[in-house]
Order: sequence, then structure tokens, then C-alpha cells
Amino acid sequence: MDEYPFNILDIANILRLTVRRELADSVYVDCPFCNKHRKGKLNLNLMKNVWRCNRCGESGHMFELYARLRGILVSDAKLELIDLLAESMGQPRVSHSEVAVKAIPAGRYNHAVEQSPKASREEIDRTMRAMLEMLSVRPEHREHLHHVRGLNDDQIDYLGLKSTPSFKLRHVIPRRLQERGCTLAGVPGFFVDRYGKWTVNFTTWTAGILIPTRDMDGLISGAQIRLDKPIKDDESDPEEQGTKYIWFSSSNKSKGTSSGCPVNLIGNSYARTVYITEGAFKAGIAHCLMKRTVLSIQGANNLNGVKEAFLTLKDHGTQLIVEALDIDKFNNATVAKGAQKIYLLAKSCGLRCRSLTWNPNYKGIDDWQIALRIRRAQKKEEQKNFKERFRTDACSAEQVNEFVQQWEDLPEPKVSLASFLGVNEREFAAFQESIAAFSSLLEREKVKRRFRIYQLDLSTGQVVPFAFKGIKALAEAAYAQPPARSYCLVHDGEINTFASDTDDMILERIAEQYSDDLPNGYCGRSVAPSDVLELYDEGSRRYFYVDQDRTYLPVRFSPAAIRRTVTEEENTREWR
Repeated sequence: MDEYPFNILDIANILRLTVRRELADSVYVDCPFCNKHRKGKLNLNLMKNVWRCNRCGESGHMFELYARLRGILVSDAKLELIDLLAESMGQPRVSHSEVAVKAIPAGRYNHAVEQSPKASREEIDRTMRAMLEMLSVRPEHREHLHHVRGLNDDQIDYLGLKSTPSFKLRHVIPRRLQERGCTLAGVPGFFVDRYGKWTVNFTTWTAGILIPTRDMDGLISGAQIRLDKPIKDDESDPEEQGTKYIWFSSSNKSKGTSSGCPVNLIGNSYARTVYITEGAFKAGIAHCLMKRTVLSIQGANNLNGVKEAFLTLKDHGTQLIVEALDIDKFNNATVAKGAQKIYLLAKSCGLRCRSLTWNPNYKGIDDWQIALRIRRAQKKEEQKNFKERFRTDACSAEQVNEFVQQWEDLPEPKVSLASFLGVNEREFAAFQESIAAFSSLLEREKVKRRFRIYQLDLSTGQVVPFAFKGIKALAEAAYAQPPARSYCLVHDGEINTFASDTDDMILERIAEQYSDDLPNGYCGRSVAPSDVLELYDEGSRRYFYVDQDRTYLPVRFSPAAIRRTVTEEENTREWR
């Protein structure tokens, strides 16, 4: 291994393996192959450049370590590592991408690098479009865009989404672009490697979906990458997702160029109403699903270029800016601050601005729109069974024969008739006896249950750390129980149930009934985490905190201390 100007510790730094113990000729790092108890178990031999875990027994040489963790061939690992690290110890080392620099000890790889002045908008647009024409969308990415993001092939093409190519094409793509007369100097993502070759900054670390960004004139100004494997520090919270989006950039590379954080506009720049949200991917999806013009920023408080964009939109005839930052603007002070800045910027540019709110079960405007599409499709396909329709007075007991006929028309194999009707053994026995006995039994079992819905009062604009979050966030905010003084009563009603229904069944029906398509007379928003539901009758009151994944946890609650009761007169239906 002596012919290489780097050793296994350099590779461990790139792989973000945390050093736990240092010896004279080796170090111990956390083993990435152990499922549990991996802390400080992997030994890196600095003399032989080999590794072995004392717990799970995995071992190999330094290139195998990189190849295993990156999911690539050893031969490809060698090529990429040589490309990432310097040619010799006497030369400055090159970090693999902007996103990995923080994993390397401060000062170890820092050096002054000559940068190219940014090319003109037209040159960047031409080069980026030519490169995108060379790329395709891998099947797994197309599957994700179809079934998770709700986009069809025409929309994928319209947004210009592509899969990042193999790093083996890092020299091929620039050469082909130069043959077509495209400019590389000053275009983000392109740089000159140590051999003097123009290179495009695609590696296995940056593999993912390439998302072009466009300026106010529709010219491609750069791109973001949605990473297949989010970048995550080993010391970070296991529940954190890590960094999912990075810029396609070549800053800190020889003759490279920073992407900056340009605003991105998708849609008609002459629209009277323009939405603003975070992230180019989110903006593109929202535009395709809502048919609205969307401006995106790259972080709630990253407002560089927003004022100029607002002024341009104002000149184009835009009248209203709709702030559509993620729903955590109600529980995150940083995001809330960004939303307020957008409002003030719009006002300073002579534009009206309002905040868009939606079903708080969905974090982003894109998540909400995707969920609405799925829900509409499900509603077309789903049909409530007889018992569910009887419970809501949508049919009478005598109409059970219509359901029997539907069951008989089903192809084999099919579920039992009792399951199709949604009845239990006792109810099915009554059905077999006579319609009269069946009707009498169901009517006796039908019970109206009273309930109340309490929701956080967000009318003051104050950030509530546990808003729309689960019981864990409530505890982290130093509350053992939901603080009634922060809540308001939004609904007091009743629901048809059966005597055999459990509390969870009743609560789930309430949540279903008061979600998305909200009934007339209802003064709240869709039932979501942090809401408190009350089931009550003459003899008892029971309170439940709506947790994540719509589970319901019994809690103590003091309705006498609530802030207020929302009336129908003041209900503006701001929440969708």
C-alpha cells in the first residue's frame, strides 16, 4: 500500500468513522458492520492499512473498507479514492465534496484553491441543459418519482429531473460538452483535476436525483441533488434523517465554482399569485400537483435574492405572495422567523402576503398535495361495508340484501359474507334468523357518543415547540401533560357508534371524520398530533393525546383552563 499517498486513517475520515482510541500503530473506530455494541470495535492497522472488527469479525484492506461501505467494486473504490485524495503527500489533499469536509479534522485538508469566475447566466444554462440531455432517469428513481412523489413521466421531463451518472463518466461528460462548444469554466459542478482534466463533480457520495433550478427568466442556474444515502454523522441522533439535499457544486476544487443558493422559480413568472416554499424539489412537485407558480428558497432564513425576485414579480403583475413554508413554522422558531421575514419582504415590495396552512399531519406542501391525490384515489375505490353505512344512518337494515347481492356477484375466492357485511358472529346469527331480528339487534347496539376536540391556539403567532408533534415532543418541552391553557375548544359533537366499539375505534372514527374534507360547522383544523380528544357522558370524562401515527394516549387535561372556545362566526377556515 506504500505506493498510495494516503492511508487507512484518511479513508476512515472520509467515511466519517469516529476514532475512539489511539495506539502507537493503530486506532479503534466505531464498527459500521455491527448492528449493536459497535462503539470502538473496529481496529485500523496504520502500518499495514488493514482493518478488523474484534466483535463481528469483518476484515479487509483499506480499499475493501471503502468499497463495502459505498456499495461499489474494489477497483472502483481505488479510482474514486485516488480522485478524492491528493496524488502525493507533498501535494495538498482534495476533499471529495463540500458535504464531507466537516468529517475531516479542521485544517487537515484546508488549502487555498484557485476558483473560476462564475460564467454568464446564458452559458450556465446552455451547459446545464446539454449535460441534462446526456443523462437519464434510473428505474429506481423513476419508481420513486411515480409512486412516492406522485409525478408522471411528462412531469418528470418537464422538471428536468435526472439521475446522477456514474463517477466513471466524470471526464467523459466534460469532454463531450466541450466538443459541443459548451463552457465549463465558471459553471457550478465542473473543475480541473490534478491531471489538468476538466471533471464533473459526480461521485458515489453524491449519487441521487439531480434537480435543476431556474432563475426568473427560466434559465437553468444550477442544480440540487437529492441523495440516495443521506449524509449522517455517526454521533447524530439515530432518529435524525441526516442531510438529504446538497448543491451540485465545485467550490474548493481547482478552477471550480460555487453554486451559491439561488432562488428557483417554476411556473409562470407573470402569475398574479405566486407561492413560496423551501427546496427546489418541493417546489417542482407542488407546481405539478397544484398548477401554481412556485418560488423556492433553500432554507427558511436563506432569503438571498428573494427581494429581487419579488420586485421582478411585482413588475410582471404579481399581486399576492402565498407563504407556504413547512408546517413546522408553528413549532420551530427559526422557520417561524423565516416566514415573518418573507411577509415583511413582500410588503416592502408592494405585494400582499398571506400564509398557507393545510392538514398539519403533513409537513410540507408537497406532502399534503400527494396525500390529497392518494386520498381521492382511495375514495373512488373504497366502499364502506354494510355495518359502517348502517352506523352512519346511510342505509337501513332492510338494505342488507343489496350487499348480499354484491357479495354473491364477487368472483371466487372471496371473503365470508359476515366479513363482507362487517358483522360479528352474534349479529350474523341474527341476520340468518330474520331481517327483523337483525334490525332490532343493530338498533339496540347503536349508541351516540359525545366528544370534544381541543387544539392548540396558534392565533397569536407564538411558536409552540410540540405543535403537531407526538408525546415525546411534549415531554421534551417540559410538559408531563398537555397544558390546557395553550388549547382552545374547537368542536363539541356526537358520533354514531356501536356498544361494542372500543375507545380507540371511536377516536379513529372521529379523526377520519374530521380530516381533510372538514364538515360544515366544524371550527377547527384536521385532527393531528398534539390535539386532545375528549370522550364523555353523564358519568365520566376521558382525555386522549393524539400521538404520532394517529395513536391515542390517555392523559390528564383541565378543560376549565383552556384559553378559549372557537365559535363558528370567527372560523375563517384558514386551515384546509
